[in-house]
Amino acid sequence: MASVQDIINSIERMAPLHLAEDWDNPGLMVGDRTQIVTGIVTSLDPTEAAVDFAIANDCNLVVTHHPFIFKGIKQIDLNSPQGRIIRKLVKHDIALYSAHTNLDIANGGLNDMLAERIGLTNVRGFVKTGAERYMKLVTFVPSTHADAVRTALGAVGAGHIGNYSDCSFSTTGEGRFKGSADTNPFLSEPGQLEVAEEQRIETIVSKQQLGKTIKALLAAHPYEEVAYDVYELAGPTKDSYLGRIGELPESMNLDEFRDYLQECLPHVILRFGGVPCESIKTVALCSGGGADFIGQAAAMKADVYLTGDVKYHDAQRAKEAGILVADAGHFGTEEIVADGLVVFLREEQEKEQWGTMNIMAHHEQEDFFFI
Repeated sequence: MASVQDIINSIERMAPLHLAEDWDNPGLMVGDRTQIVTGIVTSLDPTEAAVDFAIANDCNLVVTHHPFIFKGIKQIDLNSPQGRIIRKLVKHDIALYSAHTNLDIANGGLNDMLAERIGLTNVRGFVKTGAERYMKLVTFVPSTHADAVRTALGAVGAGHIGNYSDCSFSTTGEGRFKGSADTNPFLSEPGQLEVAEEQRIETIVSKQQLGKTIKALLAAHPYEEVAYDVYELAGPTKDSYLGRIGELPESMNLDEFRDYLQECLPHVILRFGGVPCESIKTVALCSGGGADFIGQAAAMKADVYLTGDVKYHDAQRAKEAGILVADAGHFGTEEIVADGLVVFLREEQEKEQWGTMNIMAHHEQEDFFFI
């Protein structure tokens, strides 16, 4: 079995909240973190239809990309669209969680899903959004509890190096301590010098996740007073990026590229702007509304920039920059997130042993725009 918080932990290991833009509001929108999850529905938008789909399929957690709440709610009118959703969520004990710009930026997140969907290779970051510094966390644990502490640290995201997780190093030694009269030692008695077999456990953690990791360490460690050291590492940082850039399987002309996109993204409504090119191979992309980065795509020598929500003056800037822009719409570039989250959550279900539960995608029938 898994609680709502267990599912959130898995999502936030992949898409930590600190990656989100300052204006954003990802996280648990409605619900009880301790509730046991019977099933999960994923959806691009937190619509009433998505909640109805969850009710019909006995799922009590809805995971969306777009947040249900952006700003504070001053009134809840149960007859309004938002109020009806809140009523149904509470009445049916359904939790609603949203992963937004943190999922856009995360490795394995929405932009990687989009790059994979259109078959890009040699995929790399597009627009740098930040750099995480790494810390080394060292602690000393009685050998009987070393595995439990390592597991707890890995569960909150410590020990990630590249594509490897749960990385740590351990050595065995002797720990010495003597508690005062008002202590309650896990080993020995107050006033008695104890010599204990302990393991020195070292792991790596991003600076942004350090507080959460130390909290997990203190909860899992058996000692009354936990000894740990934190070192800031001088090694490379972990850069984060919005959007991706990569190469198509083969070069295409504009007509071939249009047909290829419509095959890869069946719900897309395409329009082009800027300067057409004879051969398209390198594609920069940003899901949702990424028109602000047209200049960046041109500077990185992309043949085409795939995004959504392109306005008149954005297309004009693309023409001035000498780049082709493919406007696939906000919906067209992000609707794939529902299926992508299902794949991710099913992998986590097996790895974390959540037990039997339905994990399914809810799809809007069509874009809000039509021709």
